[in-house]
Amino acid sequence: MMPKGVIFLVPVPIGNLGDITLRAIETLKRVEIIACEDTRKSAFLLSQYEITIPKLISFHKFNERSREELIFSHLEGGKDVAIVSDAGSPAISDPAQSFVSHALEKGFEVQALPGATALIPAISVSGFSTDAFQFLGFLPQKQKLRQAALRQLLDYPFVSIIYESVHRIKATLAQLAQIMPMRNIAVVREISKLHEEVIRGSAKELAEKADITLKGEFVIVVDKPEIRKSSLTEEELLRLIEESEAVGKRALAHEIALKTGMGKNEVYEMILRLKK
Repeated sequence: MMPKGVIFLVPVPIGNLGDITLRAIETLKRVEIIACEDTRKSAFLLSQYEITIPKLISFHKFNERSREELIFSHLEGGKDVAIVSDAGSPAISDPAQSFVSHALEKGFEVQALPGATALIPAISVSGFSTDAFQFLGFLPQKQKLRQAALRQLLDYPFVSIIYESVHRIKATLAQLAQIMPMRNIAVVREISKLHEEVIRGSAKELAEKADITLKGEFVIVVDKPEIRKSSLTEEELLRLIEESEAVGKRALAHEIALKTGMGKNEVYEMILRLKK
């Protein structure tokens, strides 16, 4: 019986062409088939490294399921297949994610090559703690689901990383400012490219910043909550109460405690004193 082909997940540069690995080049030279999001972009990339272009198969979110069986048939025939994205690592906020799951269910071998991705450079230059973090990828497009996803950051004690498009970056910053106005964030744009930029500040400051260049892809790094030891002033507490949608004193205390880093009981007592 002919051995099955192997699936190679091959990262490609997210900007600077020098970021590709030697192993990635060797793999792209060797495989007979490359499945890619955009055949034109991949053909251009291969030409930059003087790689003879093998059979390119378009493989994106609109034709993913129909292409799976074609790729599987090539694998059954003993042909190795490389999966590439337009930029970065396949299966990370990418159509290849579900394909990998289906391939493993069918018993195919999958190998992932290490390489370029936006989230690691972004957290590295943010200046925030890298001890632990969560990666959220692209947020849901529906407003209520996005709001719910961002509110979950209030409970998370470590750094969070979000991918965002140029079309939604301002709206997402505005939502972050509404939910956690004083939380420190870093917005990293055009990683590894000529106009790479890092903007740091509170969510409120960046939401109000008018000169953010609306071009390219963005990574938002949200710092972990700051632990505050001092109590809120009466004016600050009133403002937070007005901004909150929580119902009931305890729910209100819980939300304000998450926003400020104070103890929930301490905030609850302050609310009771204020009510009196």
